[in-house]
Amino acid sequence: MSKKVLIGALLGGLATAAAWKLMPNEKKTALKQRVNDTATDLADRTTDYALDALDIVDAKMAEAEADDKFSGVVDSVKGAKAKAKQTASHLADRLTNDDFDEETADIRQELANAAHPDDNDDRVVDDDIVIDATDQADDKDQKTSK
Repeated sequence: MSKKVLIGALLGGLATAAAWKLMPNEKKTALKQRVNDTATDLADRTTDYALDALDIVDAKMAEAEADDKFSGVVDSVKGAKAKAKQTASHLADRLTNDDFDEETADIRQELANAAHPDDNDDRVVDDDIVIDATDQADDKDQKTSK
C-alpha cells in the first residue's frame, strides 16, 4: 500500500510540475495571486480563531483572578496569550508579506558564480552563445576609419 501511495505522490508531483511549465505566465500570475489571497484569508481566520479562544481563556482567568492562588496561572496564561498573538502575527506576516524570490536571490547568485570543473579543472562558463550586433558595427567602423 505504501508503494502505491509513493508512486501516486510522485506521479501527481510530476503532473503538477508539467502543468505549471505549460501554463501561460498570465495564468501563473493569477494562480499565485489566488494562492496568496487564500493564504491571507487562512491566516486571518486562524488569527481570529486564536484570539477568540484566548479571549475566552482570558475571561475565565479573570474570574479566577480574584483568588490569589490562581494569580500565577493568570500571569502564565497572559504570557501565553501574548506569545500566541505574536506567533499569529508573525505567521500572517510570513504568509502575506515575504518575497521568496528575494530570499533565494543569494542562492541563485552563488549557483551562477559556481565553478564547473572540466578536464583541465579550469573555470568553465556555461553561458549561451550571444551574437551581438554591436561587435559587427565596431568592426565596420574600424574598417571604414582605416
